[in-house]
Amino acid sequence: MGMRFWLWLLAAFFPLVAQASPQLRCHFEVNAERFEHSFSPVSDPYTVTSVNLADRFRFKAVVLGDDTRVELINLYVFYQTERQPMILQHTKYMAPQAQSAPAANALTGRVALYSPFLGKELLYGCALHEVAR
Repeated sequence: MGMRFWLWLLAAFFPLVAQASPQLRCHFEVNAERFEHSFSPVSDPYTVTSVNLADRFRFKAVVLGDDTRVELINLYVFYQTERQPMILQHTKYMAPQAQSAPAANALTGRVALYSPFLGKELLYGCALHEVAR
């Protein structure tokens, strides 16, 4: 058996390129209370639910894509009123690139939002990570 056969066999059983998936990681601060959430790509935006942040705000990240790339990210921030959530912010990112070691706020920057009635502050930032599968 020649050298080519052994090289082919080695390459077949030991891939040289690690597989990575995109993952959106966001960190939040409401009244000195800290939260972190991760969001994976989905194909159906209607299946995504929002997360509760200290019973004052809600955050929804719709990451459209698959295991290899992200086509679109929509971020929604709501203020939680007594009756129903009220939208404060909607931001859209078209075809963002995942990074292997991004800064914590690489995608969004550091964002500060305030509730319309009590002036409560929400600080958040997100980055799109490349995560090994």
